[in-house]
Amino acid sequence: MKLASSFSKAAIFALSVLLLLSCEKKDNESIQKVIEGVLLDVTHADLIPGETISLKPSLLPFNETIQEAISADSTIKDMIFWRSDNSKVAVVDENGLVTAQGVGSCYISFICGTFVAKCRVNVCMFKKEVLYGLWNIDNTQDTYFFGFDENGYENDERFFGWSFDGMRLSVTYKNSPVGQIDKKLVITSVHASYINFYYSDDKDRQSVKMKRIPKEFTTEYLQPGVVQKTGLGDSLINVVDMGLPSGTMWAYTNLGAATPDQDGQRFAWAETTAKDSYSLENYIYYDKNSLELTKYVDDQITEMLPEDDPASVIFGEDWKTPSKVQVNELFDNCHVLYSVVSGKEGFVFVPKNEDYSDRRLFMPFSLTSETLKNNNYSQNIPYSKYGFFWTSTMSAVDAFEAYSLCINMDESSTYLYKGTGTTRRVYGLCIRPVYKSKN
Repeated sequence: MKLASSFSKAAIFALSVLLLLSCEKKDNESIQKVIEGVLLDVTHADLIPGETISLKPSLLPFNETIQEAISADSTIKDMIFWRSDNSKVAVVDENGLVTAQGVGSCYISFICGTFVAKCRVNVCMFKKEVLYGLWNIDNTQDTYFFGFDENGYENDERFFGWSFDGMRLSVTYKNSPVGQIDKKLVITSVHASYINFYYSDDKDRQSVKMKRIPKEFTTEYLQPGVVQKTGLGDSLINVVDMGLPSGTMWAYTNLGAATPDQDGQRFAWAETTAKDSYSLENYIYYDKNSLELTKYVDDQITEMLPEDDPASVIFGEDWKTPSKVQVNELFDNCHVLYSVVSGKEGFVFVPKNEDYSDRRLFMPFSLTSETLKNNNYSQNIPYSKYGFFWTSTMSAVDAFEAYSLCINMDESSTYLYKGTGTTRRVYGLCIRPVYKSKN
């Protein structure tokens, strides 16, 4: 009996020790049971390159911060990780500090054991120039007019001031206390004819569309800076000195137009007479028998020759169709404003050079469904608000093409496009001549 009793007591003691040990905390196991999830205080962030945001995680269900959890159980620290799925867009350090690197989108993940919380980071950067012009907020009568200079260059008269950091547009009205921002618009995407944004105080980030609308001008308003130059014979042609570095001056109107809002005549590239319709078959430099071009097929010829340049033939040797270089010079040294003159939509060029800031050069949208039909253009592209004008420069890749000055308001474009692109030489496009120099 005593032996049995002693064995029983020993067994009971051993069992008690085992039970006690089994109830002792096992770090990984207890955390898995206690933690039901993780949260981040921010789940979507819009940043510009170089900007930072600090993400703060917490543990569920008791909404305990990570610092509080670690102070209670230091082993939790070994279970915590931060990760970016695209370090070219944004990076994150061990404390949750996110730094935007480049344009794009990525996810920043906070990981604790088997639990993950994510924040989507969108990094954008838009040039201030995208705001130049008139904008109407979709479904409202609220219209903004933005210029480039925060101190009032062509600004909406209601504004005390505004600023733009590449994503956030901050507007302060004149009737507000100095320094108080009435509205902050966070731009999410920019298109040729509209901008998507949301108001910064909107937690739901409801997307609002800001549509580009034309600024109306009269032909009289476009007169400042116009000078007259001699054309063919004793004829006088108006040109606009835009203060360009090269001294090149641009004609006030298209070739064959009386006023800036008119399209004027159309020419196939390097043809000196206008036609009713344009096709490969009636292009003077196309041989129907060999199916080859007969001129401007030599790599040594990169520019339209004077005898084939309509501007030179009609106005004289001091005039020419602008080269690709001259077109790019105009774009590089001017702001571009979507405008309407005498009912004709197009673009007004405004010099960046302050000494010439009163000068204006208007180019109309010159392509319509009718002109495309006359060009035998078969592609289904919305050309209702496009302007194409010939340059004198050949394509370096395809002998059948030459460069054209392009401006458009196509809603499918990501940005308001202005630049040069190649166009088939046989098409009939307008020409805006240039005068070689103001000297």
